[in-house]
Amino acid sequence: AAEQKARAAEQKARAAEQKARAAEQKARAAEQTAHSAERKAHSAELRVRSQELAAVDRRLRRTLESQSFRIGHLIVRIAVSPVKVARWSWRLARRVVVVAYRYGQRSLPAPVVEPIQQVAAKREVAAVRRHEILDLPGEGPVSFVDCRGLTADVRTATYERIAASDEPARTIVLTEDHDFIDLRELGLSFEYLPPFAEGSPWWDEVGGHEKFVAERMAAMRLGYGADDS
Repeated sequence: AAEQKARAAEQKARAAEQKARAAEQKARAAEQTAHSAERKAHSAELRVRSQELAAVDRRLRRTLESQSFRIGHLIVRIAVSPVKVARWSWRLARRVVVVAYRYGQRSLPAPVVEPIQQVAAKREVAAVRRHEILDLPGEGPVSFVDCRGLTADVRTATYERIAASDEPARTIVLTEDHDFIDLRELGLSFEYLPPFAEGSPWWDEVGGHEKFVAERMAAMRLGYGADDS
């Protein structure tokens, strides 16, 4: 009986020891769970901090780029402002001169206007003669558009159609008008063929003028490399 009691006490002691070990294991498991939760929270905090730092870095970069762009843009504007002022002044002066020239053509008497037109015509003739030895841009054939004898409205509309065509740089406008402003504004190449006028010191009769026009056309076809006739 004493031996049985001793065995029962030993079994109880073992059961208590097992319970203590189980409690210790539970405590360790709880500690590991708490440590894992702490690590997850710490990693989440680090991720949030890194995202915040990345956002701050992006904002700083955009701010610096924006400031540098603004400073560069300001420097460029300061540098080109004299050029723009000169360009605008030239355009304004040119418009004033054009308006004054056109108004003078309509209002001033013929003895005053004709000498000015003759001087301008002579300068343009010299310029277009020098242009004969130059090649035009593009690869298409050179074509001539004869706008002589047209009224002012029809002539202007024809100039605009030529400028809007597919090969305006390869088109030569033939004109007998002294006003080349529209042609220059549209960027068209042109040749001036003065009209026949009675009492002119260059031609005694219409036949002489026609011969001059034929010679000029032959020279232009040769100079521009046109093969049409």
